[in-house]
Amino acid sequence: MAGSMSVSILEGLNPEQVRAVEQPGGPLLILAGAGTGKTRTITRRVAHLVRVRDVSPGGILAITFTNKAAREMRHRILEWVPDSGMWIGTFHATCARMLRVDPEPVGRTRDFTILDEDDRRRLLKRLIKEAGWDPTSFKPQRVAQALSGWKRRRMGPGHAAEEASLYGLLEERAARLYADYEKALLQQNSLDFDDLLLKGYELIRRDAEGRRRWVDRFQHILVDEYQDTNEIQYMLVRALSESHGNLAVCGDPDQSIYRWRGADIRNILQFDEDFPGAEVVRLEKNYRSVANILKAAQHVIRFNRSRKEKDLYSDQENGAPLQLMECGDEETEALEVARQVRNWVGAKTPAKEIAVFYRTNACSRALEAAFTRLQIPYQVVGGLSFFERREIKDLLAYGRMLVNPRDDVAVERILNTPPRGIGNTTLNRLRAYAGEFDSTLLDTIRNEQVQEALGSRARKALQGFLVLVKRMADHVDSAEQSLRVVIDRTGYRRYAEALGDTEDVDRSENIDELLAFASEYDERVGGGLRGFLEEVTLLTDQDRWDAAAQRVSLMTVHTAKGLEFDRVCVIGLEEGLFPHARALEDPDGLEEERRLFYVALTRARKEVWLSHARLRFRGGNPGPQTGSRFLDELPEEVLADTDFDQDPADLFGEAASSPFSEGDVVRHKVFGRGRVCQVLGSGVNQRVVVRFADQSERHLLLAYAPLEREEEREEA
Repeated sequence: MAGSMSVSILEGLNPEQVRAVEQPGGPLLILAGAGTGKTRTITRRVAHLVRVRDVSPGGILAITFTNKAAREMRHRILEWVPDSGMWIGTFHATCARMLRVDPEPVGRTRDFTILDEDDRRRLLKRLIKEAGWDPTSFKPQRVAQALSGWKRRRMGPGHAAEEASLYGLLEERAARLYADYEKALLQQNSLDFDDLLLKGYELIRRDAEGRRRWVDRFQHILVDEYQDTNEIQYMLVRALSESHGNLAVCGDPDQSIYRWRGADIRNILQFDEDFPGAEVVRLEKNYRSVANILKAAQHVIRFNRSRKEKDLYSDQENGAPLQLMECGDEETEALEVARQVRNWVGAKTPAKEIAVFYRTNACSRALEAAFTRLQIPYQVVGGLSFFERREIKDLLAYGRMLVNPRDDVAVERILNTPPRGIGNTTLNRLRAYAGEFDSTLLDTIRNEQVQEALGSRARKALQGFLVLVKRMADHVDSAEQSLRVVIDRTGYRRYAEALGDTEDVDRSENIDELLAFASEYDERVGGGLRGFLEEVTLLTDQDRWDAAAQRVSLMTVHTAKGLEFDRVCVIGLEEGLFPHARALEDPDGLEEERRLFYVALTRARKEVWLSHARLRFRGGNPGPQTGSRFLDELPEEVLADTDFDQDPADLFGEAASSPFSEGDVVRHKVFGRGRVCQVLGSGVNQRVVVRFADQSERHLLLAYAPLEREEEREEA
């Protein structure tokens, strides 16, 4: 009976997968390349343990990294094994479940609550204020990051204080808050996300020295995406498997892309050293991608040193060659990508099988505009739509108020943004007075009778707001200039930067992207702030599309991990963007960026388009860009012969047909008077470098820039 079951479980598996499934016990490392069927292998291994080797389902613990992956694993296992006590979940969910069952050893009850990131920041903000520090300069998010780092390394407040003394003021203050923070969590019967792992590990270690409730419960531990584990996750699985050694891990060092949140690639690279006698099985047959995509990915990733060699292969045909696209600027790039996507959809590729990847979320702005103009339905996955992001909505609300002072929704949003001492109590009273006087919110604020009724502090804050509004009201002709005035006079950039950033949210970069879009609108249309706001409103209005309709997916490469599509575009492949500037001087960081590119390539089944721009707005100013080194690492035999929109040799060549020459005095309707320093490119991509009176240098595309020659005035 067992033999027939074994044949059924192994049906459809290749020899390497069979070897991984049938491994009886002990340490096992399954090196699973992209698209090699690792989920199938893990689920069949679980079924084999239960149905062939008579392991109790309740004695198996399967851990993965996302709830989606856990649900998929559970669903597939249930096809083979009835639900009878098996533990399947993420690291955090597994630890939380253990702590619910056995909370007393870590000083909690079963009713403990879990603080999310916003809860934690609010608590830290209160503690910072109680310590007499300013939370706008001593940011709760920075403190939270420091605490997470210490907890991931199993360091309590005492050891953290010792380490912090070697660093700066922020670390020292964070360490001083650590004990107060832990005391508050204990008083509230709460844990944060990092505590789930830390306290879970403490529970296991204490248990191992006493009751052995957990260390003897699970006879087999399986861990998916092992390349993404951090130090404490490594210690957790080691502790749980220490008595029996039955630890099977599955992963791919070439897809380790989360170093910024603590992942340690050494965990998988050194597995066979940490667990002597480990069996190593390589899954190398790819079931996802055509041969050209695999060749490209393999060729690039071999430039990395921190890896375990695998030779992915496929039974599929070579498929379409990879297309490289060089564009004049990000607007052209976005439009060309949108056109290619439209061609794919027109050739019967379902929209849901198409994705566009980028390194940072700020890159989505131009894409969203281009997709909307061509009426291609899309969805921004793993992040807010560019125009739905907090900082963008705030600045556009200022613009709406300037154009239409009757817009109460806009006024209410920015009344205390950035904070100016107008709290909810004052806002509620203003709403009541507006109803009583049947007036707009802004007119109500201007009402002297209302101001007198509110008290001196609120009155002073409201009067300051009105002065600010008056100072901004005359700047509505140029969209870019209007937004710059708002940013400068409200101090909004400082406020946005103080909100705290994560890997994929750079608020200052998003603000620069909005200014770039406004500048492009001014040069293309010249409709001023009112016209710009109208265009933006149309860009964000997706009501004309059926919510159930297929949409093209726009996302960062980090978000794309674990997904796959028929056709993929990867944009922004420029030095400093992809690979990111933060990685360029760090060999480990650069290797992770290359792994990120490898992940991007291997998401595609049938076709890949890669693009970069020669000119991109970054840091508030346009500048020439150099193509990513990863493009140079692609093998020529997998690349298509592509006609670029301009010969790269023209980039630094002077164009004879240019209306301007070096040394010409010119005037720009926004930036004022300047002198041409250089003429670059030709045709529609021709641009000039102009040094303006404020000594700033700007690269301006002549096809869009409102630039006129002026007669040079003689010096007196």
